[in-house]
Amino acid sequence: MSKAIQDNNVLYNILSPLVQFGTRCHYQRFDVHGMENLPTDGAYIIAPCHQQALMEPLAVLNFAPKPPVFLARADIFENPTIRAILTFLKILPVYRIRDGQSNLSKNNDIFDRSRDVLLDGFPLCLMAEGRHNNRHHLLPMGKGMFRIAGETQIKLGDHPLYIVPTGIDFDEYERPYSNLVVNIGKPIPVQPFMQDFRDNEPVALNAMREALSTALSPLMHDIRDEEHYEEIFTLCNVLNGMVRKREGMKNTAWNRFLVRQKVSLDLDRRSVEQSAGFDTLMTETRDFKRQCESLRLRERMVPEHWSFGTLMLALLPLAALIAGIIVVPQVRWLFFFWLICYPIPFLPTHLLTRKLIADSQFRSSVNFGIRFILSIIYAFVIGIVMACTGGAWMSRLADIGAWWGVVAVALLHIEAVLAGPTINALKSIGRNIRYWWLRMVKCRKMKTLEASYKKLEELF
Repeated sequence: MSKAIQDNNVLYNILSPLVQFGTRCHYQRFDVHGMENLPTDGAYIIAPCHQQALMEPLAVLNFAPKPPVFLARADIFENPTIRAILTFLKILPVYRIRDGQSNLSKNNDIFDRSRDVLLDGFPLCLMAEGRHNNRHHLLPMGKGMFRIAGETQIKLGDHPLYIVPTGIDFDEYERPYSNLVVNIGKPIPVQPFMQDFRDNEPVALNAMREALSTALSPLMHDIRDEEHYEEIFTLCNVLNGMVRKREGMKNTAWNRFLVRQKVSLDLDRRSVEQSAGFDTLMTETRDFKRQCESLRLRERMVPEHWSFGTLMLALLPLAALIAGIIVVPQVRWLFFFWLICYPIPFLPTHLLTRKLIADSQFRSSVNFGIRFILSIIYAFVIGIVMACTGGAWMSRLADIGAWWGVVAVALLHIEAVLAGPTINALKSIGRNIRYWWLRMVKCRKMKTLEASYKKLEELF
């Protein structure tokens, strides 16, 4: 008898913590809120929003108390090797009408296996929308999740089953070392829908779908106005600092997410009500975006740039490090040893995926996979190389021989944790240097841009 997908797997148990560590290192901040909402008295289905291909499942893997089993679209299982890998990762295929009418019957077996996962006490994770979306916007939901929920609840009898709405928000979709926020909502019990499920299944499925949609929208950054999506998303970012200051909120990943929610909700309401000044605000926002694009300047830099004095202070330790590398051999030696231990953070792999991957929702996932696999290979190689040669060429610090391999691998893990803040600090310095350079060489355009931003503040 073949093992069930939820059964214990030693190799999976070894690799899972490494993947979780890699996921957290892929982001500068990985904030999880609402862990207390995960049910402890029954089985549950985790239902996140879906804006990236693999990154939401990886986020779920980081907070689920037990190894979750995932359902994913069947077309990615066509290659036998890929299918074996996905099965090892505890992912089951779900067939859609686009996969062919004849394949839909295969879902009966998948749904049976999904019920077994829940009956064994493991969480099942289905992306609420059934397909990914490259916008901060909740899509309509399918019915597969709710059919599994209803049929499983029948098997469970009086034992409760829940659907857990989970908002997941990314500061940036493609660049590594952005921020990720997970917002776990109150669980939705399936039992109250069961009388309708037995009497009139379509009615019950629609009711469950409506309940999840209503619960999930407030947990994520859900911009409802599709016509003005780009303008509203821009304002959610460029006005973020102003609103935080007004509300007395610190500059954290969670607070930036809350402010993005607040701004988009306000603008969605003004759009529906056709409030006075809304169209003018949208027009001014488009003009502001065009000016930023013409200067190749990030929109957030206008309100969030450092003062010239702050930039000079930030450059002092960087200048001191560069001077030390040039002048002091010990500093130069330590710097290059530190860099050799883990150079991967400095590789612009996101630029490679942008050129090679047409589907933007897959880019971050592929980028993560490249960096994770390179890190595993590099840790193995650097450990062996340092263990074999460390005592010969590193005696200036200490003659510890093969232990240098352990030191190098330990440093790799430390540097992986520090990579996000370090890379982002260097990027911030570079962006602020460019901002002040534009202030000098394109003074008139920059003054016009800053005046345009002031108009946005006034109109908001």
